[in-house]
Amino acid sequence: MSHPRVQAGYMRDIADSLARLGAQGERVRAADPELFQAISEAHRSAWLPVAMNVRWVEASERVFGWPNALEFLAARVQDQFANPLFRSFVEGGVRLLGLDPGALVRLIPRGLGITFRDCGEWSSVRTSERSVELRASALPKELAGHERWIESIGAGALAMFATCRVTGSARLVERRAAEGRAVIEARWDAAKGR
Repeated sequence: MSHPRVQAGYMRDIADSLARLGAQGERVRAADPELFQAISEAHRSAWLPVAMNVRWVEASERVFGWPNALEFLAARVQDQFANPLFRSFVEGGVRLLGLDPGALVRLIPRGLGITFRDCGEWSSVRTSERSVELRASALPKELAGHERWIESIGAGALAMFATCRVTGSARLVERRAAEGRAVIEARWDAAKGR
């Protein structure tokens, strides 16, 4: 049986981005010091239990409250766009698709495949001119029951919106924990000047 995991290099990069934030980052580290100690000791190429990513979301929520924590998480995802792996992923997407938020948000399931293993099957569907649904199925029990972790996947959409220079929102519109299913709706406003 497989166990849900998160890539240690990703978690270490997040921890490093907190260090650059000064007092704000220290508040998050202080919300779960054992978590950040374990992350700092992990080898970058290791796969960690996804519970460590869940704890990261919970620590952010304790410090900022929800939905402010989602904005904070989105900024940390955007920080990752400067790292080589994600930079090439995002820049490649922009080269192929332009700055169309709907097209770039639809890449999130592929990005999740880089960062997570055995954390459900993710897909995306453009549902209107300015909305995309991120759909999860086969979520493992420990994630299907964790509403905030599922919602945190929407941080990727907010980071893509920032890349496209639009504002928007990401919200959980459906969660069926017993079935391991969830839907996040990502909506954006028209870009300025269009």
